[in-house]
Amino acid sequence: MPYPRLLLPFSLLLLLGCRQSTETTPPAAPTDHVVQEDSVKEPAAPAATDTPMQAALTLDTTGLAPAPETPVKLLLEGTYHKNEVWRGAEKEDWLGVFRTAEGYELRPAELHINTVKDPVLDSANVLSGREVVAADTNALFFVAGLRRATTGPVDTAAFHVTTLPANKALTYTFDGREYTIEAYGDSVEQASGKYSYKNYGWRVSGRKNGRQVKQTLVEDQRFKDSIYVLLWAGDVDRDGIPDLLLDLSNHYNISRYALYLSSMAEQGNLYKKVAEFKAEGSRI
Repeated sequence: MPYPRLLLPFSLLLLLGCRQSTETTPPAAPTDHVVQEDSVKEPAAPAATDTPMQAALTLDTTGLAPAPETPVKLLLEGTYHKNEVWRGAEKEDWLGVFRTAEGYELRPAELHINTVKDPVLDSANVLSGREVVAADTNALFFVAGLRRATTGPVDTAAFHVTTLPANKALTYTFDGREYTIEAYGDSVEQASGKYSYKNYGWRVSGRKNGRQVKQTLVEDQRFKDSIYVLLWAGDVDRDGIPDLLLDLSNHYNISRYALYLSSMAEQGNLYKKVAEFKAEGSRI
């Protein structure tokens, strides 16, 4: 059963500069005795010196997914179901986009994949959740298989909104040039009286090699309490056009992170989706 998407700690509405950290308070230790009151008071028994043995924990790493077949791979920090983070993910040569005091930086990242409690799927003594953490802090996302990767500061694009109603546009600016994402779709009334989108999508336009280019980025037929989100835009592949990190979810209980690179786009297009990371309910 998926986790509610609304509980995501990953608020990547990034250029607004917000990032939450969550701390989990450990549960109180169980008591090692029970006090029972009787009508006749008996002398107190000596305190036990031995504590009860806890049942052994089982680490469940069966059924892990295979690695994505795409040359470029994408991961974000968080805790996920065991089938959402593939076996051997920590062995990839990861680069991370990190937030710094000056902006953003691309540098090598050391990832750790820990087995932790999945509160929805795990029984009392089983751990099967997959926690993705980096040795460094302030990571935005991680990418492996990036061609022409050059570490160092990453120029980023400025934008002021992250979501779009149908028939509205979002403009992001990079190196004095403007790029525009236009949303289209039909608004449909549900039985509950709420409205959702149908056949909703995004088109992007901008100049490439001296020519104005327009391209459909993504479209979905139906949505349930969700909408696409522009999370970040910056020139990861160093080709002079800002690349895009999007959440393409069409359902409130699913996160579908996608990385679009301009350097790998087919002729006549601005972008190509090179990697996707999907999590049902996303982070635990």
